[in-house]
Amino acid sequence: MTRTLTLLILLLSANGFAQSDKDTTTLSFGAYADGYYSYYTGANEVAYQQHDAIGAFHNNFGLNIAQMSAAIESDRLRGVLTLHAGDIPSIAWAGRYRGIQEANTGVRLADRLWLDVGFFKTHVGTESFLPKDNHMSIIALGTFYGPFYQSGARLSYDTKSEWHFELHAINGYNLHIDINEYKTFGILASHDFGDHFGLSYSAMAGQENIGQLRDGYLVYQNAFANLDYDKVDIQIGLDVAVANQWHASSPTGLMGWLPNPLIAGLAAVKYHFSESLASTFRAEVFSDESSINSTRRNAEIIANTGESIAIGDWSGMTIYGATIGFEYKPSQNGFLRLESRMLYDPSAPSSQNPVGYSARQAGMNPMLGNRLQIIATAGFFFDKTFKFAK
Repeated sequence: MTRTLTLLILLLSANGFAQSDKDTTTLSFGAYADGYYSYYTGANEVAYQQHDAIGAFHNNFGLNIAQMSAAIESDRLRGVLTLHAGDIPSIAWAGRYRGIQEANTGVRLADRLWLDVGFFKTHVGTESFLPKDNHMSIIALGTFYGPFYQSGARLSYDTKSEWHFELHAINGYNLHIDINEYKTFGILASHDFGDHFGLSYSAMAGQENIGQLRDGYLVYQNAFANLDYDKVDIQIGLDVAVANQWHASSPTGLMGWLPNPLIAGLAAVKYHFSESLASTFRAEVFSDESSINSTRRNAEIIANTGESIAIGDWSGMTIYGATIGFEYKPSQNGFLRLESRMLYDPSAPSSQNPVGYSARQAGMNPMLGNRLQIIATAGFFFDKTFKFAK
């Protein structure tokens, strides 16, 4: 089987190389920095705020992200490397490769068909985790609790009619190194219907250890649509995930499908007053009552020591949110944004933090029934491409 697969790749590669009548190479460099000041109601000190990776520290000037990237592509080979630092990778990335956002190399197997291997940004989701790539800097809860990165192999194909397809074999959900014997597999299909409308569907399925899942089987799906017309941009996205939980204490060992699917949706409308000034409104919902990939964290006091800690509550959660923002772009390479988001969790604790509670000691400020965030962000980015022809 291995010999057959190797021979097939070599034949496809030879066919792809033979079709190349002009060998060109492009070399690209990029950088991006995004800083913020953020304020939260209900927060009692400069500390990490639950449910956020953008402007995640109360009453604080901080750095969402700073990154540098380099990419090279020829007719036959390509590769990309992006290194990053800041709150986003500190909160969302884990392990020894936290400073690497992307690092992958690829070979063209045939015309429009590429095989890439390495570290990637996730292929699943409506929004990017990078503020510069979104209508707003604050990401929706579905994005925050969704995957950010993955490692493995990607097979991608672009048609001449604006269809894009991907197949993925990865180590797991938000993993660089696999933690069980099974791989996770994913797909993506997207299509641009002209210059103003696009649709995308993506999914992954595999055995995972996230949320309350311990070697449970997860099927995670996302679909979204983008409509850009005149001065209005509209984005609608939906995530749906189901999981089959293994539980060693049950008589059969297998508990079956969790009763409540994860559902995360968003709808955003951005209106451009001019080329440099715009306003965006977004409504969102995140419901994960079975704690498929999230868990509520509350502040509690350890009786013996009086120490305040943040602990998990596996009851799950449903949170509603609304965000409004204003954006000023002095150039195509930068922005200034002022945004405010209200989150409402009807099942969250409504009382104040316990006496003696220290958010710094506990590591975070848990959200009570509702929370208002106000954030100002400033971002600057550039990309420079050099093209060489032989």
